Amino acid sequence: MKKTLKQHRLQLHLSQQELAALSGISLRTIQRIERGNSTGSPYVIRTLCKSLDIDLEDLVSDPDHHMEETATAIPVGSMNPVKDTYDRRLKYINFSALSVLCFPFLNLVLPAVCYFVFKKSLSGVHNTEAAMKILSLQILWSVFVVILMIAISVVDHYLFGIDEVMEIPLFIWGYLALVILLVLITLKTAGDINYKKRLLTFIPNIL
Repeated sequence: MKKTLKQHRLQLHLSQQELAALSGISLRTIQRIERGNSTGSPYVIRTLCKSLDIDLEDLVSDPDHHMEETATAIPVGSMNPVKDTYDRRLKYINFSALSVLCFPFLNLVLPAVCYFVFKKSLSGVHNTEAAMKILSLQILWSVFVVILMIAISVVDHYLFGIDEVMEIPLFIWGYLALVILLVLITLKTAGDINYKKRLLTFIPNIL
């Protein structure tokens, strides 16, 4: 009788970690196959079958795998977060926001460039909407930075005069604090992509 990878593994009393060590296939790949988020490449499947001492014909796909095939037809907001499958190109778009560490507001330009480069190859509606969320974050952050910088400069000049006793202007400290916040959000978003969680739920899509 054909069985899933998980059933064959459990029949041999192997944990996912033990199977990964035995086969040389990464633990994450095995987890994705068993969850039905991936069918695995031919090489991966052959290697796992060899490690489990079974024939290819004895292995069937996870019955939940259809979730990945239908995911592209379902909006992000209505999907089960566990079954979201994000394109790796989203990581490039997301991490390109860290360019703000090299030059102010470069996070507004580079993610947009990455999006237009990868736009046609992004797989599925939910990947496109996730990319829009990332771009919306960069726009809102940049607008907020400009407004806050002006407000801090005006308030300090007319009310406090702190800049007169500080070597570094107060608005620079405000900008650095917001950059750190953006970096933390970017890292959090990268983690959400890896764990297939919904991205930036607190950010409105303005595009």
